[in-house]
Amino acid sequence: MVPTLRVEELREPLGHILLQIEQMIQPSLFDPATAKGLIRIAATDYATAVIMPVVLKQLTQVAPQLEVECHQWRSDVVELCRTGVVDLGLGVIDIAEISDMRSQTLFSEDFVSVVRANHPITQIDLTIDAYISWSHALITITNLPGSPVVNSFTSHVDQALAELGVKRQVMLKIPQFLAAPFVVAQTDLILTLPRRIATLIADTANLAIVEIPMQISRYSYQQIWHERRHDALLHLWFRDLVASQTQQI
Repeated sequence: MVPTLRVEELREPLGHILLQIEQMIQPSLFDPATAKGLIRIAATDYATAVIMPVVLKQLTQVAPQLEVECHQWRSDVVELCRTGVVDLGLGVIDIAEISDMRSQTLFSEDFVSVVRANHPITQIDLTIDAYISWSHALITITNLPGSPVVNSFTSHVDQALAELGVKRQVMLKIPQFLAAPFVVAQTDLILTLPRRIATLIADTANLAIVEIPMQISRYSYQQIWHERRHDALLHLWFRDLVASQTQQI
């Protein structure tokens, strides 16, 4: 089925009308202790591992009847928010030019490398020459053009090295944040990760964290939502919860 021209003309004004009706009928007060509802979130596995545990810990204490449903972060996350498939996105994306979307920066992130706990480079001051003398693992999430994997530490590591006139050998490419460290723990590979997730998994996977020997640009992690959800009391309260809890990580 293909929408007619008239349907396309009505899409935007009808959306505004439905938004106004939704705002009119929602309760004037929100009590998290008694609130019921479902929050649908599109999140990278980074966000699921780093952000969601602290958010859910607080949520179970103050709003035990609310439910959360996590969806995989996708390149069409804006459309998922726009059509109501998800209520909130947690990831890295530029929506500055999208008029019907809102965003909030939660924190900025930088990068470190992780290696097995008894790796030889943990005993030295890590230089560029030492960094490139060992093989590397690389996380690749090819279907996420807005992700930090593609646009920050993956390409930026190699770009930073290229500016220094050197190149690393990438022995392993793998598409998961959470699987790669356990491979690295059993090898001599070096894996560069966002600092928060590296810190989170270092003890579990018996890894050592080492500072990278070059400058790589930081990136901002955000929560995004459609304007339809902007003033909805449940969603407003939940976004405030996410923002407050992520200040602690």
